Amino acid sequence: MVDMAYPGMSFGNWSTIDENGRTRVLSVNGEQYVILRWDLRKFAGMKAVGSGLLELTTYSLRRSADYEKDFGMIRVSEIIGGDPGWDGKSVTFDSFTRGEPLDGVINSQMIIDAYVSPTHGDKNLITISNAVLQRMIDGKTLGIAIKPLGAVDASFYDRHVLNGTVGAVLYLNLAPGASLGDSPK
Repeated sequence: MVDMAYPGMSFGNWSTIDENGRTRVLSVNGEQYVILRWDLRKFAGMKAVGSGLLELTTYSLRRSADYEKDFGMIRVSEIIGGDPGWDGKSVTFDSFTRGEPLDGVINSQMIIDAYVSPTHGDKNLITISNAVLQRMIDGKTLGIAIKPLGAVDASFYDRHVLNGTVGAVLYLNLAPGASLGDSPK
């Protein structure tokens, strides 16, 4: 996660306290964006077949019931600039953007806008187009950013929770048809 209100601070250990103790989460709200990337170098030269899916498991969702349509969603966009080698444990907004304008780091054109299931533990399946997947495989897209669309505060399980079984996963099909699931790095 990166936080625009605290551009020099790392949020790689962001968590909440619940009945099970401390639970690491990834949060999206007016100041915080989730950034995800996968090491797809082993698939260099391969072709993505069809669309893929980004799976995020809801931890919590807060939004106003007064604004149902197109408000309180999340926007999924491509990371097109900034530091290509950021480390999730230490990345900050400043180190991620490297002084570039945010719209030069995160594509202002969305991949997709998605509603988040409000139910704790639900899987959110977000379609990632073939073109975006191919750019990720080819190293042209550096990852995926998730930002708020309107007033929303959504949290998803971090990949370190429950041995990675509830963290973000990218599913894609590659020629000659092998289906892969890979957790973000």
